[in-house]
Amino acid sequence: MREFAFDIVYEQGADPVMDVFIEHPTLVAEALHGCVTGDRFWRIERLIGPTAALDAVERLRLDETVHTASVTEMDCTATRYHDVLERSDDERVIYTHVADVEEGESVETLAGRYLPHGSLYCTTRRENRHHWRIFMRSDEKVGLLYDALGANLRTGLSFRMGRLCDAEGWGHDSLGSVVLPPDQRTAMRAALDHGYYRTPRETTLDDLAERLDVPRSTLSYRLRRAEERLVTGYLGETDSSSG
Repeated sequence: MREFAFDIVYEQGADPVMDVFIEHPTLVAEALHGCVTGDRFWRIERLIGPTAALDAVERLRLDETVHTASVTEMDCTATRYHDVLERSDDERVIYTHVADVEEGESVETLAGRYLPHGSLYCTTRRENRHHWRIFMRSDEKVGLLYDALGANLRTGLSFRMGRLCDAEGWGHDSLGSVVLPPDQRTAMRAALDHGYYRTPRETTLDDLAERLDVPRSTLSYRLRRAEERLVTGYLGETDSSSG
């Protein structure tokens, strides 16, 4: 398998869904996409973040007058079906099926034109970036997709090349099923971004607490609870009666 990774970067105002991510930096979405045919594809997207941000994305997804799939100047016309598979205060899972795509181009329709059938798309949305990983049997025509994306993106969108290589790692395991409350996710994201988990550490708990404007004891509690959730989600519950 080969992997093609890249980012599409959005300016504020270029896309209503991405605007929600820009306005809510703790909102994160991960999705799996698949092309059935060149003009028909599906997506399952899992979003984690503040309730207000989740509600905003859900409203936009279910609003038939909002067209966000196209990455070119012309909007896509298509038949769309959406269903919310899971809904809670800090998580949504939304299924989307799009058929009979005409006029504008999405990443999926462009990739479906040039890449082998059966290619798999894994994406992550955070802040102003939509990160794509495309897994494919052959990269024979990936240069045509690269050219199409680089030349045809609409105003406010820009292409950032990542890598083209043999597929290395899936990156999706049981950790993906762990939901962290927004305050714990924010704390862990800040700790990761500023090197708290590196060896040697590049920041201290006091520095992180100052950055986040929370008491040190509060930050420590949030990180411990987040770490407990992640470890439990990965390894499963322990039997307290054993050993």
